[in-house]
Order: sequence, then C-alpha cells, then structure tokens
Amino acid sequence: MRTSKLGNLLPLLKIMIVHVIIGCTFFYSATAHAAEEVIQSATPNHTLNPDIRLTPKEKAWLQQNPNIRVAVKSAWMPIEFKLESERHRGISVDYLTEISKLLNVNFTIVDFPENSQPGAVDMLAGVIGQQVKYPNFRALSQPFLVVPFVIYIHHDNPQSMLINSLDDLKSKRVAVFKHGILAQKISENYPNIKLVHVNIANEAFQLLEAGKVDAYVGNELVVDYHVSVHRMKYVKKVALTPFASSVYMAVNQDNQELASILEKSMAVIGQNNEDILKNWQIHDTKNEKTLRLLGLLVAVVFILGLIKLYRLTQNIKRQKAESKQQMWHQANYDHLTSLPNRHLLQNRLELAMAKADRSKLPVGILFIDLDNFKHVNDTSGHSTGDLLLSEAAKRIARCVRHDDTVARFGGDEFMVVMSDIRDVYTLEKSCQKILYELQQPFLIEKDTFFISASIGVTLYPDDGARYEELLSHADQAMYEAKKMGKNCYQFFTESIQSASLKKLSISNDLRKAQNNNEFVLYYQPIVNLHDGKITKAEALIRWIHPVKGAIGPTDFIPIAEESGLIHALGDWVFKQALHDLAAIRAAAGSDFQISINVSPYQFQDPDKLLNWINLIQTQAVKGANISFEITERLLLEPSSSVINTISQLRAAGMELSIDDFGTGYSALAYLKKFDIDYVKIDKSFIQNLAADSYDAALCESIIHMARKLDIKVIAEGVETELQKNFLRQFQCDYGQGYLFSKPQSLHHFLNVLGEVET
Repeated sequence: MRTSKLGNLLPLLKIMIVHVIIGCTFFYSATAHAAEEVIQSATPNHTLNPDIRLTPKEKAWLQQNPNIRVAVKSAWMPIEFKLESERHRGISVDYLTEISKLLNVNFTIVDFPENSQPGAVDMLAGVIGQQVKYPNFRALSQPFLVVPFVIYIHHDNPQSMLINSLDDLKSKRVAVFKHGILAQKISENYPNIKLVHVNIANEAFQLLEAGKVDAYVGNELVVDYHVSVHRMKYVKKVALTPFASSVYMAVNQDNQELASILEKSMAVIGQNNEDILKNWQIHDTKNEKTLRLLGLLVAVVFILGLIKLYRLTQNIKRQKAESKQQMWHQANYDHLTSLPNRHLLQNRLELAMAKADRSKLPVGILFIDLDNFKHVNDTSGHSTGDLLLSEAAKRIARCVRHDDTVARFGGDEFMVVMSDIRDVYTLEKSCQKILYELQQPFLIEKDTFFISASIGVTLYPDDGARYEELLSHADQAMYEAKKMGKNCYQFFTESIQSASLKKLSISNDLRKAQNNNEFVLYYQPIVNLHDGKITKAEALIRWIHPVKGAIGPTDFIPIAEESGLIHALGDWVFKQALHDLAAIRAAAGSDFQISINVSPYQFQDPDKLLNWINLIQTQAVKGANISFEITERLLLEPSSSVINTISQLRAAGMELSIDDFGTGYSALAYLKKFDIDYVKIDKSFIQNLAADSYDAALCESIIHMARKLDIKVIAEGVETELQKNFLRQFQCDYGQGYLFSKPQSLHHFLNVLGEVET
C-alpha cells in the first residue's frame, strides 16, 4: 500500500521538476538568447581569436565580407526555431554566435522558407546529412551535431522491459518521420518492422498515446526536448538504435574561402559542444520547493531511490543496446574504412534486388579494383596502404548517390550497389567520376602517391538472378577492364562470359596436364650472325592437349601465373631442359647454352629458383650453360628478395638476358646494375626493318648502345634475308627466327644443329 502511494508521488515530483526546468529554460531564452536578428561580434578591429589560424587569402575574404547571410529554419526545436514575436534561437544559432566571436564577423539571419529553396544567402545554418538537396550548396566535411535515434514507447506498455533494440520491434508498428533517412535505414536493415510514416512529431506522439503504434523512433535531442517542454508523461525512452542523425552547416559552392574558414572554426568549437548542448538539454535536478511540498523526507529519499533504480535500469538497457550495436557493427562493417563488409553487402544487394522486382528498375553493381595498390603497399608499408585505402573509400563514396551502398569487398576491392537505374548513362557517369577521383594524387604523410582503378559493371536482372552470379560477372568484367589497359570500366557481356569459361576450362585442365605428361619442350636455335654457328637455343614449352590439341603459350601461361601453377610449370621446364642438355651438348659441344624464360611470378618463390643451383651442380652442368630470360619490368623497382635471388643465380655462373627489349621502359641504369649479358630486340622492330626506317634506326641504336656496355644483342623474329643483312650491317651478335628454324622438338632440333647457312 505504501509503495502504491509513493508511486503516485513520483509523477507529481516529475511535474514539479519539469515546471522548474521550463522556467529556467524560458529564463535562459529571455537572457542568453535575447539576440538581435544580426549576430554581432563583440571584438572590434577584426581581431581573430588566437585559437584559429587563417591563411592570408581567408583573412582577406573576411575583411571583404564582414556580414554573412545565413538561412535559419523556424520550426526545428531545439536545433533552430523561432516562436511568435521572438528571434531565431537554438543550437545552430548558438554555434553561429560562437563562430562570430572567433572570427569577429556578423551573421545576418534570414528565414529559411518551408518547402522551398533558400534565397540569396551565403550559408545554411543546419542541414541533415552531407548530401545537400539544394543546388549550389555543399555541406562541410564534418557535422557539428550528431544525435542518436532512440526508441520511445508508451509508459504503460507492458512490454517495455523487453524492448532493448530494434530487433525487439519485429512485427510491431513503429512511427518514423516520413521524409527522413531513418525510415529507409530501418526498411533496409529491419524489414520485419511495420513502419507508420508521420509528417510531424506531434502526429507520432498522438499515435503513441492512442495506442495506434507500439513505438516511436526519433532524434533523441529533439524528442527529449518536446517531451520535456510539453510534459508528455506517457512517453518513455527505452533503447538506442544503431542509427544517428548528423547535422551539418552548408555553404554556397561559390564561397570556397568561407567553407574553409567554417571548417577551421568548427575544429576549435568542436562537435556536440557540451557548453552549447547543456543549454538545450533537460536534466533532472532536486528542487527544494518540491521537496517541501512532499513533506516527508522518507518519501523523498524513497522516491530518489526509485529514480536511481530507474536510471540504473536505463543505464543497463543503454549498455546492452550499445553492446549489441557494437557487436552488430563489428560483424557488418569494415574496421579500416567503416564501409559495409561482404556480409552487409550481400544483405543490401539482396534487398535492392527485391526492390527491383517490384519497381521493375534494374540494379547496377560496380566491382572496383585499385590499380598499382600492391606496389604502394609493398614499397611504402601496410600503414601507408591502409591510409590510402581509407581515403580511396571516401572518394568512392562521394561519387555515388546518398542511397547507394559502397562496401569494401576485401583487400583493395570495393563494391557499389546502385538501385533504381533508369538508364545506363547513370552507371557510366558514376564510373567516370570514380575513375577521375582515384586518379588524383593521394597525399599520405607528406608523400604523394598515384593509383587508378579498373571497374567491372553488371546489371540485375539482365546479367544474373543470384547474388553470387552477379558478383562473378562483375569480377569478370573488372578483369576485362584490366586487360584493356586499366584505369577504365567495362560492362559485362556474353563474350566476357565465354572467355571466362574458356579460361576456367584451361585452368582446370592445366592442373592435370603435368601429371598426364601433356607438356613437351621445343627448341629454337639462336644463330651467331658473324659465323652462322648455333651455340645457343631458347627452350619453349608446348602443351599438347589430348582433346583440344595444341594450346599456345599465350593462352595458358597467363592463367598459370594467375593461379600459381607457374612455379610447378617453371620447375618442370628447367628440369626437362637440363635433361635434354646432355644430348644437345653431345651434338653441339660442352659450351652450348640453353635460354629459359622465367616469369616475374616465379621470383615470389625464390627457394625454387635457388634450388636450380643444386640441380646443375649435381648434374655437372656449368652455370654458363644456362641463360635466364626475364622482362625488364622485374628490374625497374626490384624488391630485396628479387635482387638477392638474381645475385645468387649470377654467382653460380648463370647468365641473364632481357626479353622483348624496346617494348617496355627500356631504362638503361639497371643494365649495368645487374650486369646483364644479353638483350633481345623484340620481333615487332625486326619485322619492319627497311632502309632509313624508324625501326632500323632504333635497332641500330640499341645495338650500338649494347656494344658500348659490352652486352650481346639477340634479334628475335628474323624471317627474311633482308632483315638478316640489315642486322649484320648493324653488327648485331645473334639472330633468332623462322629464317633459321622454327621451334622444334628435341629430336628434330638435334637434326637442325649445324645446318644453318650464313
């Protein structure tokens, strides 16, 4: 019985406390907020606060613009509002006042007309979210106010103790603001909640009081203010949600200096400034007059105990909600970029696909892979790579619509899901913006880096009906973009699918080929152009498939490199060449040299390459009997592992040849650094040899340069007597091509030895 009476006193206590707080609030409004419609600085002579540092250009802009026009809303309590016969006030106005003190400028407040565009003003005091819907305005990079969305229920709701998060509102009726981002977020992530859209907060409170909704989810600061001012005793706050509302100031895009000045001012004042917010938050305080009215000290102590118990219960609920939110966030968001991860991406894409089935508007999926990121990561470290990834994520997010999903798929790969695509131009425009943004320099810890991106694009439902299928097709299109030269985008097509299936088939067959003895080694002689002798030959792998017949190296070598099979394949080539070398030396002499192609990917497993040293020693083969053909790309910025591996191979006597010389960077510094023995002029230059031609001049220059550096030159693709004569005239050392012999099996090659005429 006593508990019941004291329970009845609790509402009385709260009513009295609210009256006192409201009185204090109106007193504050009548004093601290009795500002003029022009917010004037109190500091004369344009003296800036020492905490803010402006550039000369920014200072000059302030001198020229001492009065800044700012649009302020009139019905957004307590963020910014104006009651009858009163001036504008609220949190954003307080921020303007603090900025005025910092900068010594005046803000002229202009009414922001409801449901229409702002007039001729320099800035907007407050907008929700960073995507500003008004033309010519853009939001600052950081919000000045971030407030969580909170769940409110009727005080008499018997299930109040069971509601700790949005998960507990499944199948419940929940009121949300119709035009806000919250409704969309709840729809996407909690599709089982029955949303009831309202236009104003009072409508939500009426539905909650009448029992027509089970809960109301709204901005904590705004709702708490309304509940306190209007004394809505039936409203009870029960739990946080994982979503929040961010309020930004926005600046006319023509005023770049003003935007920078405001950014620096906000950095000084700070987000969610406590001194400003405390003026607009209702705090429970003890009131001596209320205590005297209650009359009984024991009752007051008991009531305070109940309040403490209530607060403890609320804190426990809040901690549970925060813990759940933290766990949910960790499970669904990437810790580095704060973007959705693969798990949440799948959820968002499947929701977008369901929406597309209803709207009949397709979904676009962009698969983005950063070009050259591995080089940055390897040369500058993972911490620099992480910072670059984080910045790249921000740039990508700025290039798409606010409602689109940008996710980190893994490593340096990102995905974008775009719903309601009305034409392909929308996707193309987004791709072009992303490519442009990622081409711009990245300034990371005082160092500048340059990357680009390759983008694969696919559409639902045109290109696939399932999540995995769409991602696979987008991935295929992305790799096609890389093959086209990178820094471009490519839409998925049936031809890409066919090529991908062919590639998959070759990859699968390649894994079985070595066990089935399907590989054979061919040899093409390298002829001394001075005396016509054959003292060298290039070993070339060939694949004879039992069903598909001969498969060219250009078809399977890249696949072997991508799949990692190149290591086993390269090892087989070396061992087979050593085995064949015994017969070749018997026919052509002990100094005969076999040239073997080594892929850059093989240097990723240096132990296998260094094991070749043991193999030649056990078989009594001289190191000079082996020459490695590598691409110059490997030597331009080699890792310490590559340098060490090459040094040990050279120490064992093996020689080094640069393949396809002239088609790549052709930087000369590495030629002497690595003591190169041979350069092979690419066949594309040999095929066009003619008197006074560019290719002839280039070949002659390469040969002349090599002779100066004491490097031998091999010309590839020699097919005519004219080409051979030109090369002899240029004093080229060796020739290789169909004029002398096609690549032959070991048996036929042994017959060719000694038959080439000069």
